[in-house]
Amino acid sequence: MPLSRHVQNRQHRKHRRHRTRAVVRAAASVAGAATLVTVGATLASAHVTVSPEETTAGSYELLTFSVPHGCEGSPTTEVAIDIPEEVKSVTPSVNPNWDVEVLDADGEPVEGGPVDRVVYTARTPLPGDLRDAFEISALMPEEPVDALAFPVLQDCEEGETAWDQIADEGEDPHELDAPAPVVEVIESADGQSHGGQSDDADVEGDAAADGEGPADDDAAALSDDDSGVTAVNAAALGLGILGTLLGGGALVYARRRAGIQS
Repeated sequence: MPLSRHVQNRQHRKHRRHRTRAVVRAAASVAGAATLVTVGATLASAHVTVSPEETTAGSYELLTFSVPHGCEGSPTTEVAIDIPEEVKSVTPSVNPNWDVEVLDADGEPVEGGPVDRVVYTARTPLPGDLRDAFEISALMPEEPVDALAFPVLQDCEEGETAWDQIADEGEDPHELDAPAPVVEVIESADGQSHGGQSDDADVEGDAAADGEGPADDDAAALSDDDSGVTAVNAAALGLGILGTLLGGGALVYARRRAGIQS
């Protein structure tokens, strides 16, 4: 073989090796990013959460707290939601599987004063592999708040989990072991307070007049929350599968090229 052709072949093989390595690196990057998204979504869905995560200052908001599992598999017996001082009015919704108490700072039933804690006690312990949701109508603070925390204490037949960790500035709360549910309170579009009974409360009143119980509202809220979590997990799963396929395809391609070159 002429020397010039030999040199050309060597350069061509070298170019193909570089191209193969680039494909493998790109596929590995996609697979890694997809894995991070999947892990992040899984961690988020494993925490006690509140929705919506953003509301308007001075408005009534129907907050839904979701408890996705027990304490390391142990059934949940009680869920206590701490109410921030900035929230001046609280009305919990009835959950047919739980008894509810509204307590003051001394742990006594509230009689017209500030609410410090709302406690749901299970009539039958919630199995560790099942989830439930709890609704509270709350009057938001008059001023915006970046992170209005609602710490939750989850008691189980064996053990408990205090969902009370607050993320530092710039820290991802989903990376905490037990983050507190947090709501961001923003200024209203017109910059004015919107106190008074909310549309949510009016809807609840109309439903009661029509004979629809709070159980229907709880079921609807739980269904909506499930849909949101399912959508996030489905998207993350899709990215994970895509990353795996790309990574596997790149490895197969690299091995085939190596076989041809040899």
